[in-house]
Amino acid sequence: MTNQQYTIVNEDTAAAPESEPTPGEFTRYCNRYYRLTDMLAARRQRLNKLLADAPLYCGQTRLSEIDAIISYYRDVQAYKAKMDKTTKSMTETEHTILTIMRYFEIPPGAVLTGEIPGQLEYELWADENDRVCISKTKDLAPEADNLNIMVIRFSGADVGED
Repeated sequence: MTNQQYTIVNEDTAAAPESEPTPGEFTRYCNRYYRLTDMLAARRQRLNKLLADAPLYCGQTRLSEIDAIISYYRDVQAYKAKMDKTTKSMTETEHTILTIMRYFEIPPGAVLTGEIPGQLEYELWADENDRVCISKTKDLAPEADNLNIMVIRFSGADVGED
């Protein structure tokens, strides 16, 4: 058995490899906005399912059954609070993007393109109502794996949430 050394990399916080430049400030905000938009859509869908599957009080007399209903609704409230935090983070990021676009006098409707390396390409623009619009245009092939790097994806970690 050979001894191999691995480096554990958190993709959200790790520096880019030397072959790839570190994204600039505006690119980071736009990439963050894309991820938050995607996350918020998934959370809305999950919240709607939680609400649709919510148990109702139908005359139950056992305290444990009523406790289960209360517990379910408390979990839904906690999930809604998490979704609200994501919405707030997304709104703050959108405000920063709009501020940068105004500073550089980028007009509404001007389409900017960006990339989340190894994942996707997207287009971003501001509409006439000062809303940032973003749309995925292309999936990218994942980057070749380096056998000396172990990538651990933190699926439970929320972008923009402390």
